[in-house]
Amino acid sequence: MSTTKTGLDALPTPQESVLLLVDHQPFQFANLNSHEPTLVVNNVAGLAKTAKRSTSPRS
Repeated sequence: MSTTKTGLDALPTPQESVLLLVDHQPFQFANLNSHEPTLVVNNVAGLAKTAKRSTSPRS
């Protein structure tokens, strides 16, 4: 019997998920040429705020 999940069943639930944010420092993006450093910082901040408001478990 196969336990392979497909479709929406294959997506992790909040209880099975983890969001790990590395210590983002502006100097890490100084030589970043693929994205604007301010955009990266703003996206990380937005992701952190969204995660804080989510129903995912916190430790």
